[in-house]
Amino acid sequence: MLRYLSIVVLTTAVSAFTPGVTYSPSVIRRVAPLQMANNAGAEKRIKISERDRVKNAAWRSRVRTWTRKTSEAIDEGDVVAAKECARVATSMIDRATRRKIYHKNWAARNKSRLSKKVIALILEKRGETEKTTA
Repeated sequence: MLRYLSIVVLTTAVSAFTPGVTYSPSVIRRVAPLQMANNAGAEKRIKISERDRVKNAAWRSRVRTWTRKTSEAIDEGDVVAAKECARVATSMIDRATRRKIYHKNWAARNKSRLSKKVIALILEKRGETEKTTA
């Protein structure tokens, strides 16, 4: 309580010397954790889950970035860049799947879609049309 009171007094004093900026005591609050651990094991799991969430977000971001770069290269009609970006995107998808970030079926589906688009671009640039087999 003393700590809270001293913070309120300090912010009030600071606001007196800062023109146009006011701080109310309601602004300064302690934020409760999103999860409450009941024992040491639960605390550890919360830390590990947060660490894994951040790592997974980074991998998902890499995959999305390379997929987007591939789509941009395809839209521009640059075959060389599209092939290279698709190669890197496929590798990123495979690596993320090995780390259990994506399901294997999701990975296969998205790699297939990327390669179909790149192959269609290559055939279009050659002047050929996609062969239909019945």
